[in-house]
Amino acid sequence: MLNAYRIELRRSPLLTAFPVMIALDLLVLFGRSRYWIGVWPEASVAAQVVTLFLGPVLSGVSAWQAGRSSRAGMPETVLAAARPFWRIEAARLAATLTLGFLAYLVGCLTAVAVSIGEAGPGFLWPSYLLLGASTLIIFASVGHLAGRWWPSAAFTPVVCALGCFISMLALPFRFNVLAGPPDQHLRPLPVAVRLLFALALAVLAVTAPPVRRNTERRTPRRETPPHIRVVAIGSAAASLVALAAVPASGELRVERPASATAPLCERADMSAPQVCVWPEHRKYLPELTLMAQRLDRPAQPWLRSPDAFHEFGLKRSRWGDRGFDVAEGHVRTAAIAMADRVFTESLGLCTPPRQERRVRQAMDNIRLWLEYRSTGQDPAVADEGLHMVGVSAAQREATRAVRMPAAEQRAWLTRQHSHILRDPSWCEPDDRF
Repeated sequence: MLNAYRIELRRSPLLTAFPVMIALDLLVLFGRSRYWIGVWPEASVAAQVVTLFLGPVLSGVSAWQAGRSSRAGMPETVLAAARPFWRIEAARLAATLTLGFLAYLVGCLTAVAVSIGEAGPGFLWPSYLLLGASTLIIFASVGHLAGRWWPSAAFTPVVCALGCFISMLALPFRFNVLAGPPDQHLRPLPVAVRLLFALALAVLAVTAPPVRRNTERRTPRRETPPHIRVVAIGSAAASLVALAAVPASGELRVERPASATAPLCERADMSAPQVCVWPEHRKYLPELTLMAQRLDRPAQPWLRSPDAFHEFGLKRSRWGDRGFDVAEGHVRTAAIAMADRVFTESLGLCTPPRQERRVRQAMDNIRLWLEYRSTGQDPAVADEGLHMVGVSAAQREATRAVRMPAAEQRAWLTRQHSHILRDPSWCEPDDRF
């Protein structure tokens, strides 16, 4: 069987397409986004997402390879061969998967190479890599089985490639994830169920009995051994059970407990608030500590910063989580949460009546002014690429204010503050946390 595997590996059309697969791997890896560089869970997801695009190539080639003997006019040779058919099919599928996994491995190693310099301790998360591996196995197995039963040189590979890709996107449950924030992780059970489904499908692809056509019916062939029939039936049943168990196994991604690792905490100086992040987000810590330091320089005595800012997921409570978030590499989302935290720490929870539009406008103005202050950038630069809905008036007012001299900014803040203080009952201390 090893010799057959070597022959199939040498004859595989994937050898010719291998450079194209590598190029596709790297194109998806770096073309989709680059914020994952230096963050181990995000790098793991970036490497895993590639399989969604490598898979259709693998499925099409697998279908072409599986139907090659029938198209070459050699069904009699295969059917009457002394070697069991399932060994020949296993060698073909193994050769296809070998080259597919080699392309996948190149992407994984590239993700490691570009991340290891700034990611700190750790490595790619195995759960994400196993999820990607299961996707490749599913694509290749479906293509192989379809190619064996419908050995068309063009129709079957194209239908397999497009059909599998669309199915992966259209299914109500996911075989892939598109983001890997450090406050979430994959549950072992759903990953194991998906991997079981992929492996059962692979076994079915090589043990399912071949379809005999009119030209093959007069050809003597070896009977399928009973134990192979049992394996084929068992793998078909296992794949159906595993597929049904995918939604029953629960959510693929869940909240990662804060106790899973020690947070990384730093201050810009001894008097500045502490900033704590997940260890995987260490590359954002220098910028976040500077943001906290800027917010701790009050333009008015009534503006107060908390003692510490925590990233989302590190300080969960029964009332929720008021930590900041770093979304897709943008610390502006952290600036929004930090500004809101300073506002709440200074004024409390403010809920003026709906008709008090001027008061609500003043609240939005102060929050946006705090956001711009934390970034240390001109508002035009800070808002670049953002599409914020419903705060255009506050953007204009806060932009005008943050560009004023310091004395005029203090006077502007006093005016905004006075609108909110018209009725002290509108704001109450936040004692939920």
